[in-house]
Amino acid sequence: MADFKWHPNEPPPSIEEHSKAKLDVLRSYLRAYFDRLSINPSRDQFKLDLIDGFAGGGTFLAGDEIVSGTPLIMLEESEAAIDRLNQSRTKTLHFDFKYYFVDIEAAHTNHLRKVLDERGYQVDSERIVVHNSRFEDVVDDIIAEIRRRQPRAGRSLFLLDQCGFSQVEISLIARIFSELPAAEIILTFAADALTNFLAETPEFVRMVTPLELTEQRISDLIQLRNGDGGRALVQRILRGHIRNATKATYDTPFFIRPRQSRRALWFLHLSRHPTARDVMIQCHWNNYNKFEHYGPGGFDMLGWDALNSETLPLFHFEELDAEAMRRQLLNSMPNELFSLASEEPVTIDTMRHMFANRTAARFSDLDSVVLELFREREIEILRPDGTVRSRALRRVTPTDRIAFPQQLLLPGTSRRR
Repeated sequence: MADFKWHPNEPPPSIEEHSKAKLDVLRSYLRAYFDRLSINPSRDQFKLDLIDGFAGGGTFLAGDEIVSGTPLIMLEESEAAIDRLNQSRTKTLHFDFKYYFVDIEAAHTNHLRKVLDERGYQVDSERIVVHNSRFEDVVDDIIAEIRRRQPRAGRSLFLLDQCGFSQVEISLIARIFSELPAAEIILTFAADALTNFLAETPEFVRMVTPLELTEQRISDLIQLRNGDGGRALVQRILRGHIRNATKATYDTPFFIRPRQSRRALWFLHLSRHPTARDVMIQCHWNNYNKFEHYGPGGFDMLGWDALNSETLPLFHFEELDAEAMRRQLLNSMPNELFSLASEEPVTIDTMRHMFANRTAARFSDLDSVVLELFREREIEILRPDGTVRSRALRRVTPTDRIAFPQQLLLPGTSRRR
């Protein structure tokens, strides 16, 4: 949050367009996240810890209006969920939230404390803790407290809105996932800046030490950036590196391009749970007017930039893009499924997992394409006991299995006229 400065005796800083986009996504995701909880009517208690590692001062100016920053959004959306989710339930859902707001600048945390106090929140209580510290200096204590509150899984959401690309150590994120299996992390990452600054100098090597990029990997990325693959290939490799190094199973990047600097940011959601991934990808579609991705709508699209390429289409997450994505998936899915299931059947759940990080499709989109291929007799869908489903099947289950008819020689041939 180094781009903004807060002081308890001064008005908050004016918000910028890219920051407002990040706030909109965070609010949208929290709302969708909480709504997903209401699916299970038997649940009667829910614990969640929310952590803002670069919290800032809590508010911004938008013209003459004061708008909520990330700490207030976390508080507002969780409180709104308590009322909203209990309206239609016969069994009351009891929420137990705890919030940790961290910032290295004393002026920021002082402003935040003032903002919270003005809104009636009790700081440094059992519910809200404000740390004037570096995030990495208090994260172990935060993890320990989450494990004390939630010994089994540690359900938590970490927002790490760093400035740049090297303030958050990759190993720290991996440790969070190791200690808290149900954690989710939203990481801001200046992908464009890193791609621009790639250099084989001792200074740059030291700068990216937190990212665990070796000198050889840096050299390889520079060659790729200057070659045919260009920036798009560099950023695709960086995305894979972050996912692998953090031990995240799923990663969903929003691509934010500030008009002022034109340097793109990733608003990167990392998790180990397919439901969390699907909720976040839905936020792409809900916020279609704020984000863009380059590439086709099928596979290998999310999370890389091709600003300088005239050969790749712009994907806007609008209705026309959804239809184009469906057509492209229908054409490409048979070969992908054949590689996955030609030797033995795979479950719908496995298919979703294998394709999740490669496409803008929601799981419902993938399931719909699989059903259409089944109706066209390109694939078989089997029950868990191995019997074939009816061609009139309208919905698949995670345990249904995808198989290929023995007489099918080449995938996709029945659709080609």
